[in-house]
Amino acid sequence: MQHAKRLIVIAAALVAGHVFAAPTAEEVKQLGTTLTPIGAEKAGNKAGTIPAWDGGLCKPPAGYKPTRGDAGGAPYVDPYASDKPLFRITPANVSQYADKLDEATKELFKRYPTMAIDIYPTRRSVCFQDWVYENTIKRVMNPKLVGTAPGLADAHAQVPFPIPKNGYEVMWNSFVKFEPVHMTGNIDAGLMDTSGTYTRTSYQTIENWTPYWDNTLTSIPDGKPFWVLIASTTYPASQMGGKQMRYQYLRTDLKDAAAWSYVPGQRRVRMAPEFKYDTVSTTSGGILIFDEINGFDGKMDKFDFKLIGKKEMYVPYNSYKFISAATEDTMKKGHANPDLFRWELHRTWMVEATLKAGERHVQKKKVFYVDEDSWIPVIYYSLDQSDKVHHLMHLPVWQQYDWPGPRGGNYVLYDLNRGIYGNQSKPSGNRPEDTGWYKVPPRPANYFTPDAMAGSGVR
Repeated sequence: MQHAKRLIVIAAALVAGHVFAAPTAEEVKQLGTTLTPIGAEKAGNKAGTIPAWDGGLCKPPAGYKPTRGDAGGAPYVDPYASDKPLFRITPANVSQYADKLDEATKELFKRYPTMAIDIYPTRRSVCFQDWVYENTIKRVMNPKLVGTAPGLADAHAQVPFPIPKNGYEVMWNSFVKFEPVHMTGNIDAGLMDTSGTYTRTSYQTIENWTPYWDNTLTSIPDGKPFWVLIASTTYPASQMGGKQMRYQYLRTDLKDAAAWSYVPGQRRVRMAPEFKYDTVSTTSGGILIFDEINGFDGKMDKFDFKLIGKKEMYVPYNSYKFISAATEDTMKKGHANPDLFRWELHRTWMVEATLKAGERHVQKKKVFYVDEDSWIPVIYYSLDQSDKVHHLMHLPVWQQYDWPGPRGGNYVLYDLNRGIYGNQSKPSGNRPEDTGWYKVPPRPANYFTPDAMAGSGVR
């Protein structure tokens, strides 16, 4: 009897702590050989429709002259501008390609006769700096999931789980996706209603600090964030001068994400504990909820994340025309402008997140397709409590060759319950103030603090 109780206690501890098998020695040997150094399959597929990875796009193409000079940023040259579409998927032929399209994107084809996707040759453009590869292989046995959230421990400046064993590991790979340590840029957002009327919803300057990818450090100090963001609003006029700051932590099992907001009219900084889960983001025009920023954001405690496996999917990729166009030009009635989107066939990790019994959330299920080459989510959709598609997000990955490293985070978000959609966090564009994402010098040690934000706020 005591033995049985002991087994139950041990089993419970394993589940609660998300203790799973580490990579085997044989699996680790694959990194840099049959797998890329961060875990993607090097070889192409049997059909020849996905090529082998040859190292990616590691240098800027000819003609790249960013306005910020050595700091990089916009305007970006499309390295694949001469590529022609292989074919176009429309409502008339979508059934031929249904096995490589996610369920929510297929819903767009059902609703809109003008919906189309141009499929281009697959370009495995992702390239990281050498130290990212070296750290990932050298430290591959260090990272672990801890606690019931779960949090991430003993990982730094690396892809933590290049050979993932479960959905939580895939999601953590995407959550700590590569970013330059000090980076800033301008992002635009707009909303398209059911009548086809476009409304600009926000324009912000984003300042990022990502100590997780600081290769001069060996770890994040205990209790300190791995990523910090300050968003300063310049449009609309009613919110001009407003600021938001967010902290994200690796040990989410011990510490919740923190957020602060500065409202010029109040002239003070206040904590914003509501910036999480299914709270609606006001700068999105009322369609984005906080835990789906960049596909997923925050604590993994309300859902069970299950790794379904790897699938070849048509996904938005290398969409340089999209990121370089004005936001209003990327949006048509019902759906994004198909002439500015590039789709390719890539291998993705599929993860399903199901709401736990007793938890409350507007969504019942979340489904993610995470690109194997970059660990960036490229497709995300959710189901509401009646099992209908709620939100759909297309997140094009593109290689920011001036770092070098892959870039995600810009996305088109469809609210299929209301028939509206938004273009969120879109970089670059064709306005003089559009800079894209560019590197900046390190800020002072106290820069990303509530006091500093208050001192720099517009009064």
